[in-house]
Amino acid sequence: MITRTRRISLLTGTAVLCLALLFTACPRGKSPGKEDVEPAISPIEITLRNVTNRTVVYSIKKMYHAEGFVEHTIEPGEVDRYPSEVKLEVTFEREDEMMSYSLDPGQPYSFRYDENVELDLFEGSHGRDDAIDLAPFVPTPMPVVEKMLEMAEVGAESVIYDLGCGDGRFIITAAKTFGSRGVGIDIDPQRIKECLSGARAAQVEDLVTFENSDVMKADFSQATVVTLYLLPESNSLLRPLFDSQLKDGVYIVSHNYPIPGWEEKEVDYKEVLDEEGEEHLIYLYRK
Repeated sequence: MITRTRRISLLTGTAVLCLALLFTACPRGKSPGKEDVEPAISPIEITLRNVTNRTVVYSIKKMYHAEGFVEHTIEPGEVDRYPSEVKLEVTFEREDEMMSYSLDPGQPYSFRYDENVELDLFEGSHGRDDAIDLAPFVPTPMPVVEKMLEMAEVGAESVIYDLGCGDGRFIITAAKTFGSRGVGIDIDPQRIKECLSGARAAQVEDLVTFENSDVMKADFSQATVVTLYLLPESNSLLRPLFDSQLKDGVYIVSHNYPIPGWEEKEVDYKEVLDEEGEEHLIYLYRK
């Protein structure tokens, strides 16, 4: 869990206190959590990774301890490691404000750019060699799922690979609606359990397969359609695999985030409202 503890405007000097506000990468959807006053039972490592293209200066200290902040500098691609039994507090400057977060023992975090290309801190290490989570799990709303499948011209002959499949709703929906085949890949075994349960409920078990594995090491060369709801740097990491594995003519459809460096392959773009009236972006590419 990453918790924003406060945000301080450097222009106005006004401090805005955010109590246990949970912040995730712009897929969103986690509920606020409560701070744990007691430390963990055993030492656990917290990692901070810089996946931006700039040097990041930040300060860090143990929460609930009297010791002050210590300033650190982390270069692009580097990882800082902190064995700690308690939460750590991290602060860093962003544009005209100071950001402050609390970090949980045993969890990886990354400095990266948000959807506004501003520096921020997010859960996970997102596709790096020693930390293979590509994005936090936040389900894609069904109106967005349906529009993405429509834009990719999914039909009975389609073979869909959902990379970071979550609960499997893309390929389960496609199988139930169009009779298409699909493969879902996710690193989280809990997500795969949900996929299997959903496939049974939809009675499409003969059309879909789910793999509990690392997408970065997967073979998806048989795909005619690839669906994504990952992060910008995750899409960037996958792009060489798209180039090497996918046949010409394959559709890649991405929820909310573009594929950096593939601008010339973008063939469509839509804005879709979900059930709550929130806007979502869809990017369609053709290999």
